[in-house]
Amino acid sequence: MGRFRKLYGASPLHLLAVIATLALVGYGFFMIFKSPAPESTLIFFVAAIFAHDMLAFPLYSGLNRIAGQAVGRGASQHDERRVPAINYLRVPFILSAFCFLLFFPLILGLSSDRYSASTGMDVDMFVGRWLGITAAVFLGSAVAYAVRLRRTAGGPDDET
Repeated sequence: MGRFRKLYGASPLHLLAVIATLALVGYGFFMIFKSPAPESTLIFFVAAIFAHDMLAFPLYSGLNRIAGQAVGRGASQHDERRVPAINYLRVPFILSAFCFLLFFPLILGLSSDRYSASTGMDVDMFVGRWLGITAAVFLGSAVAYAVRLRRTAGGPDDET
């Protein structure tokens, strides 16, 4: 095992994961080029890359900088016991945004006719469910932050 790690640089499990990933990517490319219109898939990927790099990345980087500055205000930078709150806001926001991005036509009611025709169900439930998921994720993050604050503040050397 040590010889393999020295030659390869990582464990055999890592090599197996790399091979499985390459096989999955290869299968994906095979299925794309087997489809009747591979150029539309290529256009989709180019548009997605452009949309991310030119629109989404500057947007969420700017929002992250603004949030980091707003959360960091009022706390001492030299306080070693300080628990930064930014990740406890960033993670639930990203999860909520991805959920919205995935279901926005149904949340906003843009495809209600098609959805109702295919399933026989109404789309009114999606707004409430998305808001409920968002509230639950933020609540879970707040609880995790409170536990972290409690553990950080309640150390054995804290006798004040």
